[in-house]
Amino acid sequence: MTGTVPALTENGGQRTWFTAGELAELKLATLPETESALIRFVKRQDWQSTSLARKRKGRGGGWEYHIDLLPEPARKALDARFNIERLNAGLPSVQKNSPVSEQATLAKADGSQRKSAEARKQILQMVEQLVVRGMSYDKAVLGLVAKVKVLLDQDVLTEEEQHLLQLVRTAKDKGKGISRRAIYNWRKAFRENGFAGLIPGKRQQDQLNSSRYAWAPGFLKFYADPRKPTVALALDLYRASLPDPSKAPSYDQVKRYLSKLKKADPISAFKGREGILALKARKVYVSRSTEGLEPTDIYTADGKTFDAFVAHPFSGNPIRPEITTILDVATRKCVGYSIGLKEKAYDVAEALRNASTAAGVAAIFYVDNGKGYKNLLLDDAAVGMLARLGTHKEHSRAYNSQARGIIERFNGSVYTRLAKTLPSYAGRDLDREASMRLDRQIKKDLKEKGASELLIGWKEFLTLFDGALQYYNDRPHSGLPETRDPITRSKRHFSPNEYWAHFEANGFQAVHLSTEDSADLSRPAMRRKVSRGLVTIEKNRYFALELERYDRQEVMVCYDILDAGQVWVRELDFVDGIETPGALICTAKFEGNSEAYFPKPVIESSREKRAEAAKRRLQERLRRVEQDQRPGFLLEHTADQPMEVFASAPGLEEPIASTAQPTSEETTAEDINVVSIPNRTLKSEQAPSSKVTTRSGRPVFKSKEELAAWVLDNPGMMTDLDKKILSGCLTDRTYLDLFEALGIDTEALRNLLLAAA
Repeated sequence: MTGTVPALTENGGQRTWFTAGELAELKLATLPETESALIRFVKRQDWQSTSLARKRKGRGGGWEYHIDLLPEPARKALDARFNIERLNAGLPSVQKNSPVSEQATLAKADGSQRKSAEARKQILQMVEQLVVRGMSYDKAVLGLVAKVKVLLDQDVLTEEEQHLLQLVRTAKDKGKGISRRAIYNWRKAFRENGFAGLIPGKRQQDQLNSSRYAWAPGFLKFYADPRKPTVALALDLYRASLPDPSKAPSYDQVKRYLSKLKKADPISAFKGREGILALKARKVYVSRSTEGLEPTDIYTADGKTFDAFVAHPFSGNPIRPEITTILDVATRKCVGYSIGLKEKAYDVAEALRNASTAAGVAAIFYVDNGKGYKNLLLDDAAVGMLARLGTHKEHSRAYNSQARGIIERFNGSVYTRLAKTLPSYAGRDLDREASMRLDRQIKKDLKEKGASELLIGWKEFLTLFDGALQYYNDRPHSGLPETRDPITRSKRHFSPNEYWAHFEANGFQAVHLSTEDSADLSRPAMRRKVSRGLVTIEKNRYFALELERYDRQEVMVCYDILDAGQVWVRELDFVDGIETPGALICTAKFEGNSEAYFPKPVIESSREKRAEAAKRRLQERLRRVEQDQRPGFLLEHTADQPMEVFASAPGLEEPIASTAQPTSEETTAEDINVVSIPNRTLKSEQAPSSKVTTRSGRPVFKSKEELAAWVLDNPGMMTDLDKKILSGCLTDRTYLDLFEALGIDTEALRNLLLAAA
């Protein structure tokens, strides 16, 4: 054994034939590590009797064995080692160290090769013209060669002489002179192969061989960085890492090398500087054909954050809705969608429910690897929606969004197009200055008016959204076959709706859900354990007498995410060892809730949790701010004071009914660090029947809800301070809920503030 590891590459690719000694030196898994032991192993396996063993050529003889004979672990180890060696090299594989020419055919000849062949033919014609005049062929060739040699030394040339020299340069493929041997070679080639024989071989690019560019791997370690350093910076870093900086290449050498590398292997040139997704965009791709598919064979889905702000349906604050869309791959038709705040499991389930009900049940559901598509709500073998619908789910590979180009193109051509028509567009391509101006204006409007004209309402958004989908489904799609327009009689592509109807006209029938099946199969479901006739979902408890005999047993509970009044309870059965939904046990009614008096749907419960968490964070922030600003003395509070800020009259006048003068208490020695606030006694406290008012005749309000009710009754007396206070209330979910509970019309109040702006 030589003690050196044999090369794994051969002719630019992976080496496939090895001797027993070389395999032993590689020390692969499951193979003996000595040559003698490996030869015995080969004899036991009888490799030499197969076509994958051959006699070794050249000096020494012996046998060579193909890598397909290796055991699976050894083969995988060899492949992994080859890949590591190839990646560490960082250079394209090279077969030859010097540029060579190869004979080109007429079909493969490029423009420069054809020009060179035409110039050679013209030179041969010049020689033939001299022969026609009575000169011998050899004498004519020598005369032409001598003339060219003389012209190369002259500075002043006629137009005809310049044309001759240019013809020679083109014929020689950038050469200057011409020789007798070259002309005779061209004559012979023309007689044997005609014009194609005059085509010169294409000059290959300078190979990136390791002997010439030995410094390249070290330089690429600094250049192939995601921070994308410049060539100069990477070269400086590489030069600093060398023991002898004088051995580093020059800047021009590196530039020439990178230029050649980008032509020879563009992927290697950008590897390390770009990530997987960017490199994938540089590679070739395979276009997937939908030929042979029928509607509902494959549904594909994806989530898209809308590129414009719209008003929140409850608070009026700006939001960008998350849209989950489902397309039929065969017809490109949008068959279902849902709109929510995030790409959650509930949103995906709702979109799939709409698609299955409106268009039909899909055979395959093709989606990405997002959390919205990987959850028990969809995937559970017993209670998952896909299992109950009989739909098989397939995930695309990570970092391979191109595989779902149909839905990606839809998102851009429909939703981005719609968003660009709205004044609140906030896409990535929006000018930065315009984006900042939009953000400031919306915040200013909400602060002053409680609403913004730049934000369309939720109902208006849904109307525009539905119109955009209808327009898409009725518009000709370039990815669909052509048809003849029934009106113009000209050819055009099918629209998604037309292509779906075309399938139906040819006998296609989708698997539709009946009303009863739709209500049952499309509802989300969970496993729940029965306890004394009760099942619980999101802290809502549901009761039915029929559940008493299922005490402490798991059942399947189906629910409606928008209606929490009842749930549907089914048994869990086992068929061929697989857990499946069983018979309907009962419909359990809402019985009670430990958190609220009325039942809350799942979505409302989620909103409530989110709002409570936000309130706790704000309260904690307020507490910290108050602690930071608290002075080093205490305030003694003696009585509740009326909220004079809600008088909101100019100057904040004192109430007329407040005639009692403030009294002061003497400061004792014990209260030396206590600042006392005078106790103000109001006549209204002594006489509850009298109403406290200001000099302007406005009442003194003790709460914001009193102010809101009074402003609705007296819109003409509303001040700027009233507008500011009430606008803040209309953007606060807590006050909105309080106003609705007290019967205050928040919509009328918002319209009043907008009209007064």
